[in-house]
Amino acid sequence: MRPTRVLLTAFVAVVLSTCLCAGALAVQRARLLVSFHPERLGAPTTIFFGFRISSIPPASQMPLTNVSVLLPSEVGFATSGLGLENCLFSRLEEWGPRGCPVDALMGRGTATAEIPIQGEMLAESAQVEVFSAPVRDGRLALWVYAHARSPVSAELVFPATVVPARPPYGEAIDTRVPLVPSVPGAPDVAVTRFQMALGSTGSGPGRFVYYRSVRGRRVAYTPNGLLLPPSCPHGGFPFGAQFTFEDQSTATAHTTVPCPRPHRLRPQSHTRA
Repeated sequence: MRPTRVLLTAFVAVVLSTCLCAGALAVQRARLLVSFHPERLGAPTTIFFGFRISSIPPASQMPLTNVSVLLPSEVGFATSGLGLENCLFSRLEEWGPRGCPVDALMGRGTATAEIPIQGEMLAESAQVEVFSAPVRDGRLALWVYAHARSPVSAELVFPATVVPARPPYGEAIDTRVPLVPSVPGAPDVAVTRFQMALGSTGSGPGRFVYYRSVRGRRVAYTPNGLLLPPSCPHGGFPFGAQFTFEDQSTATAHTTVPCPRPHRLRPQSHTRA
């Protein structure tokens, strides 16, 4: 066989093997879900957001290492009544949420992860709480606290930072997610679902209160969430999310919250004398 043909055959073999390997890699997909409550322009609201991660082929999700949630330019933390005090990392790590001021809590949620154990994928849920942190590099900062019990017990504290984002977004909550080992010899834990409420909600488990002094008394109140603008941007409120995984692959997701309907006062009925 001629040297040229040998080199060409070897080149084709390398290309084919590379394509086959690339085709065998799992592809990560993400879906973003966002809603407001209450849906009223010009008023504070709680933002519910969550994401779901799937893969092709199924059950081959990769562990997350970074998540960046993009907020509309009309909505930001500066106008909220959340995070009036800061929580210190050392106290949160040692004492958990009870080591933080009550006025530092900003939201609650849950995360669901898949854990490979003895050839099966088991789901585990962790409770998640977000606290205001001291300013980091001149930017608003947060602590994310996650607590899982079984089958893998873990208590994690990791940072998030509010950073500028390109239009149509204004800010992004950029979160570095630590890798969580599962069992010896098995892959790290992979998050498949996450949901969070930024703000206090109703009377359920998502509700929390702050305290203020009124005439020398400590009075509980529900803090205002993020403030919606008095008018809606054309097409609704855009949200986005960018995900980075352990193998350096990425995924993106986008959604839009429709413009809330104008709040109309009910006409008063008049009775004749």
